[in-house]
Amino acid sequence: MIQYLLLLLPIISALVIVLSSQRAAKWIALIGSTASLIVAAVFAVQFPHWTTGGFWPDLNTSPILGNFGVDLKIGVDSVSLLLVLLTVFLTPLAIAGSFSAITTRMREYYAWFMILEASMLLAFMSRDIIFFYVGYEFTLIPMFFLISIWGGPMRGPAAIKFFIFTFLGSVFTLTSVIFVAVRHFDSTGTWTFAIADLVKFSSTQLSAREQFWVFVGLMSGFAIKTPFFPTHAWLPLAHDQAPTGGSVILAGVLLKLGTYGVFRFALPMAPIGAVECSTFFAILGIIAILYMSLVCWVQTDIKKLIAYSSVSHMGFVVLGLF
Repeated sequence: MIQYLLLLLPIISALVIVLSSQRAAKWIALIGSTASLIVAAVFAVQFPHWTTGGFWPDLNTSPILGNFGVDLKIGVDSVSLLLVLLTVFLTPLAIAGSFSAITTRMREYYAWFMILEASMLLAFMSRDIIFFYVGYEFTLIPMFFLISIWGGPMRGPAAIKFFIFTFLGSVFTLTSVIFVAVRHFDSTGTWTFAIADLVKFSSTQLSAREQFWVFVGLMSGFAIKTPFFPTHAWLPLAHDQAPTGGSVILAGVLLKLGTYGVFRFALPMAPIGAVECSTFFAILGIIAILYMSLVCWVQTDIKKLIAYSSVSHMGFVVLGLF
């Protein structure tokens, strides 16, 4: 049950923060996020599959919409556990770094921060694609408010641009997921959104043409979230205008959500589509590495420098994936 505790701690912390005083909010957030770090460390010590592969816990399902195959399946493998550890490590640092910077509406700020942590953990720990999508998309809401309320002078346009870009891309991702689930139902007569089941079905039963369009749909959302060049237009302004704590999470964790989606869903669900598009994405990766490096040279704003360098770094990730 330790994995549920890891998810519940930031949610409970957010609720306590809402009921607390303004001055106590930051300390509750720091204590709650530190507790999550300790629990995750214990979880990592107990994890048995660092070198052998596989998920842990193996069986941990809570039916939510059983007739539609939607279950709360929580578990990690060595890849997702590393991202969980990254999340719980950076969150208390970002919160502590916000102590002197955030002086207004502190309860709301730290409550949104804890909800953001819970959303990221749900995305990384979910073995059901619906709950992954819930966590993946819900990160938009707290980050939108963090930017729009506590951001810089251009925080309004930055928040709106961030939300519209990432949300619209995710619609295509959801469309691909629903298509695969419907095709699975047509073939087997049962609904499922379990990641393992949909990956196995999609990669072996869908035609090459179907896999191509599934891959395009999935990548439409993940490429914007990462972001891959040239879908990065939202990132520099969002990074520049976000409060420092939000920038830490944006660069340190949120951008990894898109790459994680490519690794966990797009490549294994549509391997034929990935092969057909590999040259295209490899070229984009090379362009990102070279072009964004040149853009970084002329930056005088440290936040924009980090944003553009992140896009350049993602070019290396793209080359590694494809």
